[in-house]
Amino acid sequence: MYKSLLFASLAVTPLPLYALDTRQTPPEQLLKLGNELATNAGSSQWQQLWYSVREAGYLQAHASQVHFTVPATLLPELARQTLAQADQVHAVKQTRALYRRDFPDRIVGKRAEHAFSALCLLVDWRALPQGMSTTPKAYLRSASLLSLYPCD
Repeated sequence: MYKSLLFASLAVTPLPLYALDTRQTPPEQLLKLGNELATNAGSSQWQQLWYSVREAGYLQAHASQVHFTVPATLLPELARQTLAQADQVHAVKQTRALYRRDFPDRIVGKRAEHAFSALCLLVDWRALPQGMSTTPKAYLRSASLLSLYPCD
């Protein structure tokens, strides 16, 4: 009986008790976290990102869909720069943050005739405990790099 009560209490525990709530985290702190993640993310995190990029179809040129126009070989460095030197970041839902970096000297993607010069990278910070956002090193390898796409 105690086991089922324990599991029931865990199931109804709200997420913000243990996960970083990006809606309550100052943008300056989210930018610092992105910078640290850019240098400390592991290969499996990057592989997860590239898998989602391929699945979304961003690597294939379709006139009516958003797609990359820069060579795929440049995307890893551009993604790291987006995290490390984001121009903007904002919370998405409860534990996610969208990092945006403009590359004014290049077109990174297109949809129909609309050209994009910025990249957006979505990170899920749910594995980072709320109280550890200022010392996140031990948790950086648990952050999820969810998506990368050309944006306005």
